[in-house]
Amino acid sequence: MKPKTLSTEVIWTTEVDRSILRKFFHNNSISKRYLTSVQIKKVLKNKQWENKTGINLRIYEPKTSLEKILYSRRSRRKVNEKKITINEISKLLQFSAGITDKENGYFAYPSPGALYPCTLFLSLDLPDFNNVLYRYNPYQHKLEEYCYDSGQVAGNSIIDDGLRKFPIKIFFTSDFQLLEDKYGELSYRLLNQEIGHIAQNLLLYAESLGVNATCIGGFYEYEFQKKVPEYDLLYVMVVG
Repeated sequence: MKPKTLSTEVIWTTEVDRSILRKFFHNNSISKRYLTSVQIKKVLKNKQWENKTGINLRIYEPKTSLEKILYSRRSRRKVNEKKITINEISKLLQFSAGITDKENGYFAYPSPGALYPCTLFLSLDLPDFNNVLYRYNPYQHKLEEYCYDSGQVAGNSIIDDGLRKFPIKIFFTSDFQLLEDKYGELSYRLLNQEIGHIAQNLLLYAESLGVNATCIGGFYEYEFQKKVPEYDLLYVMVVG
């Protein structure tokens, strides 16, 4: 605790830094390009399941459009032949991560305390969209030209060579400014839950568009932060 001086008296503040746990975990789970900070082992195991008596549930064939999308969704790690347009990107963002209730300011996904701390950045390797890293502004439903990225620095933060070939790269980020004042040590868990909600929306809508998509945990955050130093990078998705 740090002392505060008030006139001739010393008053001790009991307020703790509620970001300590988040910073400790985040900083120790970052993959670095030239230093092995995260060890991933090749382990082949089947989940152990102890069967117990219970109620057998009926298995249905998918009939509605939603059921068929949920049934067919897969993580596909190769670019398909379908060209995606800016109008489809607009729909993808609006219905997956945009505001769907303007009167109350509610988004297309649940968020802790309705704070919506996640910020999306997009790198678009499409005609007329090269060399710019965009930030999605859901309040005005627009792609803001956040910074120039002529060397595709943001996209090159993805470790897998094949996944870097996808034309649309979506980066899930947060600076935690909205969460930690309210939720403190619980913030990191809540933010990752929110990102999971957004990612699933995006995956399902991409499936409805007939384009491939997959989520990525393998990336070099410090490379991405060369262009976006203000945010932590927590997840990446590629679409195309």
